[in-house]
Amino acid sequence: MQFKDTLRTMILTAFSCLLVFSCITVDKSVGSDYIPDDHKLKMQSVSLPLPVTLKMADSIQGVTTSYSTIGAFRTKEFGVAEFGMAANISPTNTMLDLGKDPKIISTYLSLPLAAVASGGSLNTASVILDPSQEGITQNINVYRLKKQLDSTTLYANSISEDDYHHTLLNTSAATYFGGDSIKIYLDNALGAEILSATAEELDSLALFSERHPGLYITCDPPAGNIEGGRLSLFDATSSFIYLKCNFQPTWEEGLARKDTLIAITLGYGYTLNTSKYSSKNLETDEPLEELPIEGIGGIAPYVDVADLKDVLNSWAAENGYDPAKVLIAKASLVFPFELPENLDIVPYRYPSYLFPANRKFANDTTDVKYYYPLEDYNSTDNPMGVMNRSLLQYNCDVSSTIQKIMNKDKSELDDSYSFWLYPLRSETDSYYGYTSYYINNYTYFNAKINGPKAERHPELQLIYTVVE
Repeated sequence: MQFKDTLRTMILTAFSCLLVFSCITVDKSVGSDYIPDDHKLKMQSVSLPLPVTLKMADSIQGVTTSYSTIGAFRTKEFGVAEFGMAANISPTNTMLDLGKDPKIISTYLSLPLAAVASGGSLNTASVILDPSQEGITQNINVYRLKKQLDSTTLYANSISEDDYHHTLLNTSAATYFGGDSIKIYLDNALGAEILSATAEELDSLALFSERHPGLYITCDPPAGNIEGGRLSLFDATSSFIYLKCNFQPTWEEGLARKDTLIAITLGYGYTLNTSKYSSKNLETDEPLEELPIEGIGGIAPYVDVADLKDVLNSWAAENGYDPAKVLIAKASLVFPFELPENLDIVPYRYPSYLFPANRKFANDTTDVKYYYPLEDYNSTDNPMGVMNRSLLQYNCDVSSTIQKIMNKDKSELDDSYSFWLYPLRSETDSYYGYTSYYINNYTYFNAKINGPKAERHPELQLIYTVVE
């Protein structure tokens, strides 16, 4: 009994000590009086209006090894947008032995609809703006290029009217209803030409594609004034021209003539996705209530770095700040939007991500320029401009870029600091789990965000301090 009382006393004593120590208050201000005022960093915040205009992207990249885009739209907002693809051709087998007297029975093109990779933001290979457009009919046209695609043809506007023969290669109307593939019969003259390739050409894929130019495939826009359309993503790695041939074998005597099927790769090296738009007339430097977003190479919100620098300099001058001494803890671009009355169309017309992108050199050893998301996308916990349907806004963290613009003199800022607001797509590595972001040049949109004249207008939100 005495033992139990002693144990109880020890437990109560320990508990009482715990309560006493748990109630100790830590004064985090101890020592602050010894820090000079000019050494303290005072964090402040401000929201500045963002000078957003409308501008077409200049020469968006069209090279791909994944998806070939074919389709067309007509909308009241943007007019007609047309998408096609061009590609070199090459034999899959350099040791063709067709005996003697080979004859072409048929020549046809096979384009399978892509299986969109999992772990990414692309969720469909058939892009439509309204669910009613899913099974519409589209006329596909196949033409012959006049020359090989090379390092001078890398952009969506690289194919001109002079770069292909305007006589159709498809022998009959090729109508596509949005199924899992399309098969188009072509002029047998193409098959006969391929069969006539020399041993030297067959031994060098580069030489073959140089002497036997590839194909250019387009889609007719909706007829008349009909609105709608569809953009289809075909598998660029599984697209072939097939030659069905009949020939006399020569490896043994007395053999009967045989039929065989020869596959010719469509897309030697890469496939070039092309696009044309009629929305350039929407370009303006004037502030608007609404800013349209077309996607791919169409009209897009644009921020000129010179205008942005003027906003920052004016704010700094009003507050007596030296821009070179402003230290930015966080800079967010906020783009509000209003939902349309018909909420069912939002998944079809509005991008999941909107993020600033600029045009810069692909690497240090080339003159080729592509569009990339601003490097800020690598920052930790960046919301990446994901659509926030609760706050009705896209929010992008661009702290590093704004810091550079803030601290540099206006004369030091070239066009590489200007940016377009672009839909993004993501790809996640299934093994390492790393997610990469790219501009989304596979999906057409018809969205709107608020403009500078709207009550909820685009803003640059800063959390900053000034270093004395």
